[in-house]
Amino acid sequence: MPSRSDSAWIAMSAASQGPWAAALAGGAVVGGADLALHLLGGHLSVAGPLSFGLAVFFLIGAGGALLRRGHDRTRAWAQQHPWSYALVPAAGTAATVFASFLFLSGDGLFGSLWEGLSDGLGVLVLLGIIGYVARGVRPASRR
Repeated sequence: MPSRSDSAWIAMSAASQGPWAAALAGGAVVGGADLALHLLGGHLSVAGPLSFGLAVFFLIGAGGALLRRGHDRTRAWAQQHPWSYALVPAAGTAATVFASFLFLSGDGLFGSLWEGLSDGLGVLVLLGIIGYVARGVRPASRR
């Protein structure tokens, strides 16, 4: 049984196999569309659309790694431990969203912390669900 630090390395290894170029494109499109909607509504806000784009980026990249075809030991581990796997991208989301709100908005420390933690929790829950679905749809381990 891997230790906590080993689990984090295994999760990062599995996530590294994701479609990160597509994730970047998806996050940019979603963030840009959200920025356009904010501008149409008369609100000049960069932190909100950026955080939405970052959350989509982590969801596409890490979720895509779970849904890839083929056999891989790290992906099999991620599908068997979806919540442990989801912690790494969720922490990445929380950290980047926190930083974007802290430096690009007037929300202050606690408001930025709230935004980061809430977006990280959303990514955690969605990736955990994707992990359970991926286990049944595209199992990485040979049974």
